[in-house]
Amino acid sequence: MTKILAAAWLCQTSMGFVSREIIGKRTTAALASRRTFLNFSSSLSPPFSNNARGTTSAISTSTRLFSTSTDSANLGIYRLETLLTMLSSHGAPGSIGCSAPDGDLEPVYFDIPGVGSKDENEKQNNDDEIPELITTLSDNKEVVDDEYANLHPHLFPLAKSKSTGNLICALRRAFAGDASDLYENSSNAQWPIVEAQIGGPGMRLLALNSEHLMRRIACECDSTGSRPHLIGLYNTDLGKDIVKDELLDRPYEEGAVDQLGYGVDKYVLLRVGPFPDIYRSLARGHAERKDESSALIAAESCNGKISGFASTFLFYSRLLDSLPNRSEERRDAARICLRMPLPSIGLATDEFREAAVLGEIANKNDSDAEVFAKLKDMYEKYRDHENNDDPRAGNNDMTPEQKAIDEANYIIDTTALTGSNWAKVRPQIADIYKAVGRIDMANFVCPSAHN
Repeated sequence: MTKILAAAWLCQTSMGFVSREIIGKRTTAALASRRTFLNFSSSLSPPFSNNARGTTSAISTSTRLFSTSTDSANLGIYRLETLLTMLSSHGAPGSIGCSAPDGDLEPVYFDIPGVGSKDENEKQNNDDEIPELITTLSDNKEVVDDEYANLHPHLFPLAKSKSTGNLICALRRAFAGDASDLYENSSNAQWPIVEAQIGGPGMRLLALNSEHLMRRIACECDSTGSRPHLIGLYNTDLGKDIVKDELLDRPYEEGAVDQLGYGVDKYVLLRVGPFPDIYRSLARGHAERKDESSALIAAESCNGKISGFASTFLFYSRLLDSLPNRSEERRDAARICLRMPLPSIGLATDEFREAAVLGEIANKNDSDAEVFAKLKDMYEKYRDHENNDDPRAGNNDMTPEQKAIDEANYIIDTTALTGSNWAKVRPQIADIYKAVGRIDMANFVCPSAHN
């Protein structure tokens, strides 16, 4: 009976079962997610240094993109050094290009003992060793020029793969007060952990927060018997009321995965939290065993437990495409992706192409340019429809901050569909935030323009 109940819990949705026949009704929640995606908490401190330095060029100024001295509590990430050490040793579970262990992932800008980083004082005193965000004036327009400037402007880089160049990042977004807000000493939601590429159109969700990801790594180490020292490292400082979630504030007990008896993936879903890649694996396994109902429920559970990411609906559409007589549901699920933050569709161009083909927006034989053009055209139609149907827009009831969020969201979405030149739009997005008093976000996106 215990195993039956546990299996049922794995496949339940936090918002209740949603019938596949009324998938279109998910759109309301999807729209809300897209509108709140950029509604950041104003109390978050910007992770940038405010100390600009002059350069030899008369037309440029420079400032550090990410300060090494920033308190991680203000980044929406706690126990940052523990996270980076565990990632460097184990790799990032669920990632595409950041899963290699044994030092392939190098911390970005942070000093972690034993990972080959330099002394903090040496790094701060050696200008040549500090990556910078450069803002220059070109044709009367500000252009950001830096190794990480062409990264999605709401991502904070944490670690970089030496073999693939992919990055593990924290995503600064809204949802303060939700299940990812774990910490007693912070009223701000913890930032999701994602994989991204410089100049890439989107991101791949790995975990809802750093604590979930670290505990998963501890579980995997326990299950395989590898890197047992990471379990001890992970348990450091737990049980001291740092983490609000009582379950996650308890030290992990070795042998717990085997004791439960379901395997590490199901243990993680039951005892740690939702992970999109595990739900995908669970759904695929059911589908391979011809258990269509369980496969669909597992995918729907992922949609329910992880909000604000179009990638869960893309997988749902992909799953529906593999089943008979599900073409309309497959199309509708894929089109929901365009009603959510577009960079959340996936990490690379292929996933955007897949969303377009599954949604019957583009054809398989279309070039990438044609696919993205058709996606943008459909996106604009959806946006016009939303604006016409939104009573706040007609009555001009949106607050200035809501209008700014919508405008910044539009720039981010269209940039993802038109070349992903994030460096070019950083100053523009920062100006939007600054105009409504969101200096914290203006500095996060483009610090050198708003010192």
